Amino acid sequence: MDLRAWALAFTVLDWPERQKANLWEALQADGAPSLPPAVATALDQVAASLPRRQREAEERGARLWLPGDPGIADLLAPLPYPVALWVRGTLPPTGPRVAIVGSRQASTRGRTRTRAWARALTRAGVAVLSGLARGIDGAAHAGALEAGATWGILGSGLDHPYPPEHRPLMDQIVAAGGGVITPFPPEAPPLKWHFPRRNWLLAAWTDGVLVTEARLRSGSLVTARLALDLGKELWVCPGSPEDPSAEGPNELLREGAARICLRPEDLLEDLRPGMVT
Repeated sequence: MDLRAWALAFTVLDWPERQKANLWEALQADGAPSLPPAVATALDQVAASLPRRQREAEERGARLWLPGDPGIADLLAPLPYPVALWVRGTLPPTGPRVAIVGSRQASTRGRTRTRAWARALTRAGVAVLSGLARGIDGAAHAGALEAGATWGILGSGLDHPYPPEHRPLMDQIVAAGGGVITPFPPEAPPLKWHFPRRNWLLAAWTDGVLVTEARLRSGSLVTARLALDLGKELWVCPGSPEDPSAEGPNELLREGAARICLRPEDLLEDLRPGMVT
């Protein structure tokens, strides 16, 4: 199979992430690793479905992006194996990019802060990415849209946007020149184990992650720790010790894992010295 077919196979076949990475490592090392018959058959079937998958994307007003397409190399380079991407709208631009994440059950204060900061970062020329979830994610996208474009990464396929009430927000993102991106085929539902892959892309595609509000068990901390694993910046907004919504940021600061961020200008100064005058 060529690289495009491998990318589609790794995206469509719901194998464990480590199995995909191991297979790709073996392919790179040996050129033609010996595959169990069932695996080889599954790969061949996926490869043969490429024209159909491209038509499915077009029918949904999207595009199926694959290795070798102009403009995709920058996004695929940091990933451990090639993937296919279903995209409504545009890919994130080159230049500074930041992921803003946080609690789904966000406080009014957290949503207001996130919206204002996302707007300020977008006006400063930083592309804001988030996960299209309820709470902080939705506020980040809404704030960015007040100043320009934004990009959302789904943990499901285009036929099952999650949460469903954010479908109008996704339409606004596309209309504003941004993009809704998913590494899952259109029929994929929002399964629990899909969201870590979404979080992984948010960390891999940005210069750093900003956590504006999160509890200790928030999925946002998964994205935060992925960013650290990838050598990216991690910023957090601190809060009162009595405030449960500040547990995550405060713990990351206590561990010495994150940089304190009290205003958007703090992030801009760290991201690109001289960006703030």
